[in-house]
Amino acid sequence: MKSEIPKHSAIWGQIIVGELKKTGLSERDIRKEFGITRSQLEDPDARWSFDKTAWLFEKASALTRDDLVGYRLAQSPDLVRKAGLLAYVGVSAPTVGGYLRNITRFQRVIGDASKTAMEEGPETTRLTWHYDVPASIPTGQYAEFGAVGTVFALRDYSNRQIRPTHVRFAHQRLTGTEALDRFFGCNVLFGAAENSIAFKAADMDVPLLTADDNLQRTLSVICENTLARMPQTPNSVARVVERQITARLAAGTAQQDAIAAELGMSARTLARRLTDEGTSFAAVVANLRKALARDYLLNSTLPLTEIAYLLGYSDASTFSTAFRRWYGQPPQRLQGAASNRSAPGIGRTI
Repeated sequence: MKSEIPKHSAIWGQIIVGELKKTGLSERDIRKEFGITRSQLEDPDARWSFDKTAWLFEKASALTRDDLVGYRLAQSPDLVRKAGLLAYVGVSAPTVGGYLRNITRFQRVIGDASKTAMEEGPETTRLTWHYDVPASIPTGQYAEFGAVGTVFALRDYSNRQIRPTHVRFAHQRLTGTEALDRFFGCNVLFGAAENSIAFKAADMDVPLLTADDNLQRTLSVICENTLARMPQTPNSVARVVERQITARLAAGTAQQDAIAAELGMSARTLARRLTDEGTSFAAVVANLRKALARDYLLNSTLPLTEIAYLLGYSDASTFSTAFRRWYGQPPQRLQGAASNRSAPGIGRTI
């Protein structure tokens, strides 16, 4: 069975549609482009495949010419409450640490696309997350939206200037980094191995002004019951393989046998599992390279030779040939065009 894009709450996509309508686009055209029904836009409890939300963020960034649209939208005092049950079980916690534990524990209440983990140590607490979707789906704006929204909420509900010790994003960013540095209060790293935010361990004990023990207990039970009723969505093998390949491309060790061994299975079993999801190891590698190439060219100043190396190619010429095959144009045409987020043949357009 082909792997499907995980379902996610439509609430953030609904908000983005409102932003797109401000640019003059009709709701009808937006719904047609993204395959959205009117009821999905009107129902606050609607869920749809995560790629719709991710692409809506990208479309809003392109049409408003605001490369920080996720960052800006996340800084609304009322926005966090639109997350509904997940938001309230977070803000009713007694402390910052309780907030983070709750949104990690109950993340699936809002959707299956984001895989979040929380690691608590003696000096720092680290929140890490990735999206269980193909690399071809751009998640940068959404990742920034989530990270900024989390820190903004913690500051708002604790009345303390919580400052992460580090913030890292898996996507590339060429412009606007200073604004994110200022907001978080630290140098933000892009092109990291994973999305992560680290906090001082002492910040975990900072009390929230919105703490409510009775509400917390009630909502926790509701969340637990909600999760129990939700069908378990198996992790996509293709996405797991994709993350393994990403970490190995530049070193030239992204071979099927090695990755299969890392995952505790034979190469034949891995091939069968990928076939069951409607893909193959070679297709995962090719699609990942294609998506990463676009990200590097649009959102970094790396020379072609460096991009070729990071993608596991022996030289820039071989990379250029592959890029022409993917996009019908040389990589030089796209390189540095960070302000044009809807380059022909590269991005979605309405």
